[in-house]
Amino acid sequence: MNLSTRVALTVALFACCSFAGGPETRLVSDQPAAGRFVKTATGFMVAYDQPIPGSNVVIEMLPVPGGTMTLQPLPPYQQFDDFGDPVAKDQPAGTAQQVSFEPFWIGKCEITMEQYLPYRQLYYRQKQDASEGINQANSPTDVDAVTGPTDVYDPQYNFEYAGAPDSPVTTVSQFAARQYTKYLTLLTGQTYRLPLRSEWQYAALAGSRTRYCYGDDTKRLGEFAVYLENSSIDSLTLRVGTKKPNAWGLHDVHGNVSELVIEDTAITGLRFGHVACGGNADSDAEDCTAESVGRTTVAWWDEDPDFPRSSWWMTSEESRMTGFRIVAPLAPMADAQKHAYWDADSEQLAEDVQMRLEDGRGSLGRVSPPKTTTRRIDH
Repeated sequence: MNLSTRVALTVALFACCSFAGGPETRLVSDQPAAGRFVKTATGFMVAYDQPIPGSNVVIEMLPVPGGTMTLQPLPPYQQFDDFGDPVAKDQPAGTAQQVSFEPFWIGKCEITMEQYLPYRQLYYRQKQDASEGINQANSPTDVDAVTGPTDVYDPQYNFEYAGAPDSPVTTVSQFAARQYTKYLTLLTGQTYRLPLRSEWQYAALAGSRTRYCYGDDTKRLGEFAVYLENSSIDSLTLRVGTKKPNAWGLHDVHGNVSELVIEDTAITGLRFGHVACGGNADSDAEDCTAESVGRTTVAWWDEDPDFPRSSWWMTSEESRMTGFRIVAPLAPMADAQKHAYWDADSEQLAEDVQMRLEDGRGSLGRVSPPKTTTRRIDH
């Protein structure tokens, strides 16, 4: 099933209009005199800042035009049973597929530790709310409910390479990244989700068809990426935005941390096998192209002593080099899309989440959105 189902664009999203979070500032009726913009049938998409209410943190979002991408088939991944034993299963070879998508905004950088912190703190607020009988919810799939993540088992290990406020947040599971975008949506009134693989690759390459955002020469990769050849993992603290951006202003699309995405043609029912793109600081140049992908397996939770394994945090070495960035679609999402983009994408994972919630190892509640708005970036 293609998750980029077409939704008719509304015609009322101009600067004089309003939405749940406040005046619309991301889409303007007049062509900007300076700065990047994307022309659409409903106005000009411009860069904007998304403040996170209750904090001093903002997320900078940049406009990306609609387009098409030819997706190469994903590599097979090793399947495991509930006890971590490999399951032998034939996996047919995939074929390349061309997909199309509408314009969207994408994060200038990967989500950082300080940008993720308000969601981490949600666990304690929801526990307090539950004890006071407020903001309660019955199911993680309620449209206005979101789960809060438990603490990580060993922050010094999980965040060894993320020791600064502007470090990309790592060891976050794809489910937690989905829930973060749901939380941010409910909190701000804007709509956020993880990027599709096609959207991520297109934005990473800034519309080009080369291996890297700047071309094909691996000798130039160090200008744009923190990767194996120019990093020292033993003493490394990763930061966002330390290298040159691509032509559309995005930083760290190669190296730094691999970035979780949603597969365009994903078949639901996978407990593991989620995709991370772009390579990381421990990857060589060949594994840092826009088409470079990795897939989660149960081994990414090897250090997790619990059963079921955490729905919000991963624990392995691979996961310590994995993060994500977010997307804001131009077209509003239908309810079915919200469920597909935000909630657990397999029956087994949904059961794991429910089991953890019942055991108190996670929280669930509704978000009370304060009045807020986006802030246009003027150049």
